[in-house]
Amino acid sequence: MRAQCSECGHINSNNRVSQSAFICRNCGVVAHADRNASHNIARKGEAAWTAGRESRVPATP
Repeated sequence: MRAQCSECGHINSNNRVSQSAFICRNCGVVAHADRNASHNIARKGEAAWTAGRESRVPATP
């Protein structure tokens, strides 16, 4: 299982201590596991949205 901290980005399967508890082994943040995951998903969605909005067509002179 890949458990990534939404605050510092640290990935460690031991961060997920139970079904509902998340404690980062790097920065010590304590959060509900679903809330932590939702922050990670939102960040990735925002990055994908921004990348999709950037023009890939060269500007014409």
